[in-house]
Amino acid sequence: MAKKKSWLQMPKVHSKFHDPKLESVLINKSLEFLTGDKGEPPSFLFLSGAFFDVKSFAYSGLRAWKGTVKPSEDNGGRRPVLEATFASLSVYLSSLLGFQSDFYFAYDEIKDILLEKKREDLWTIVSEKLPFISIPPKEMYGTQVSPISPYFIIKQDEDLTLGEIYPSAYLTQIIKNIKTRFFVFYQFQGYSAFGFFNALPELSKFGFEEHARDFIEDPTSENLIKYSKNAKNLKEILVALINAYNNAFLEQFIIPDYELLLNKLLEGEA
Repeated sequence: MAKKKSWLQMPKVHSKFHDPKLESVLINKSLEFLTGDKGEPPSFLFLSGAFFDVKSFAYSGLRAWKGTVKPSEDNGGRRPVLEATFASLSVYLSSLLGFQSDFYFAYDEIKDILLEKKREDLWTIVSEKLPFISIPPKEMYGTQVSPISPYFIIKQDEDLTLGEIYPSAYLTQIIKNIKTRFFVFYQFQGYSAFGFFNALPELSKFGFEEHARDFIEDPTSENLIKYSKNAKNLKEILVALINAYNNAFLEQFIIPDYELLLNKLLEGEA
C-alpha cells in the first residue's frame, strides 16, 4: 500500500516556457472582476489542463493566493501542497460536474414543459430543489464511503458552475490542507477550467447567462493579451487561460499519478 504522504502527488514541471506579461494581464484582470465593493478580492487559483498519458494530468495556472508555492519556484524546501490539492480536486470533481451539467440541461427542459403546461406551482417546487441535486444517487457509487466530496450549487448556467464543496470528513483525512470550499467550473468548446477561492466572490462579474466571446485570432501571446484586456467578465478570462494552456504560453505542471489519490478516496477506510 502506498504511504499516506504519497496519496497527494506534488506537481512537477512539464513545460518551462512562460510569458510573464500574459500571466500578469490575466491575473490583474481576474482581480479586477473578483474585487467587490469593499475593495477586498478573494485569494484565488485558476487552472486549466488536460489528461496526459494514462494517469497523468498536465495544467497551467493563475495564482493570487498568499503563501502559495509555485511548483517551479525554490522556496526553501516548501512544497506546493495547496496547488497539488487544487489540481487533484479539479481532476476528480470534473466527472461529477459533468454529471451536474447533464442534469442542468434536463432541468431546463423540465422548466419549459411545466411552464408550457401552465404548471407554475410544480415549477416553483422543482426550482427550489436544483441546488440540492448535486451528486449521483447512491446506487451509482455502491459501497463507497463517499461519492468523492459532494458539493452544493450556488449558481449555474449552461457552461459555468459556481459551487461550494461540503466539508467531508473523509476527504479532509486525506488532504488536510483544504482551506476553501468555493469553486467555479467552466466548459468551453470541449475544454474546461477551474477556479478555487478562499471566500465567495461577487457574482455579478462572473458572466452568468452571458456568452463569452470566442477567441478567433491567431493563437499568439500578443492576441491573447489583447483579448484578455478587453474581457468583459470572468468567463472570458477562463477562455484566455484555456487558450494559453492549449498553446503552451504559460508554465505547465503535471500530476504524475492522480489515480493514487482518487483510488484511495473511492475505496474508503480500511
